[in-house]
Amino acid sequence: MKILPEEVVPIDTVLVLNGKFSHRIKSNQTGIYLLQFSDTLFIAFIASPGDKLVLSADANNMKQTCDIRGNEETKLLMENQRKLESLYEQTKRLSSEFIQSTYRDNFDSVRMVLDSIYTVNFKAHKAYLTNFILSHPDKLASLMAFYQLLGNNAFFRMEEEHALLDSIYPMLSNTYPNNIYIDNLKEQLTEYD
Repeated sequence: MKILPEEVVPIDTVLVLNGKFSHRIKSNQTGIYLLQFSDTLFIAFIASPGDKLVLSADANNMKQTCDIRGNEETKLLMENQRKLESLYEQTKRLSSEFIQSTYRDNFDSVRMVLDSIYTVNFKAHKAYLTNFILSHPDKLASLMAFYQLLGNNAFFRMEEEHALLDSIYPMLSNTYPNNIYIDNLKEQLTEYD
């Protein structure tokens, strides 16, 4: 599947034989793609014309073992995905503790502690993403980092924090001239000028 600015479009299917597959993406510009292995398991990657990417993973533990080699963009994207997955795991543990403490006498104080831990974790991840974006201002992985979600919660809101994207737009447009994602970003940013 290809992730476009406004939608995700199926582009092809891949047949896995003996645990291996090969596929070519025909595109004249860098794009963001998803491999879907099941209803809940997706692997995102970024590919440019001429890239040769190699994916390796244990099918029984795809999220933890997936490694895609071949370009820096995908390496950076995977770094972000692993950080987010770690945050999801921490959040699941907090949620489990919340549910277990629902009927305890000290529920209100436990809830306050859990809420504050969640807030600290959320803010720490947002700080990580901000640093990541500023450290890689010419990478599509940084644009994806800006739009990262934790469940339904956005780390950044365009209307409040578009200045961060304003700061990296010149480098992105130099690296990716005439790219659908960067053109869309330009349109979004003009709404806030």
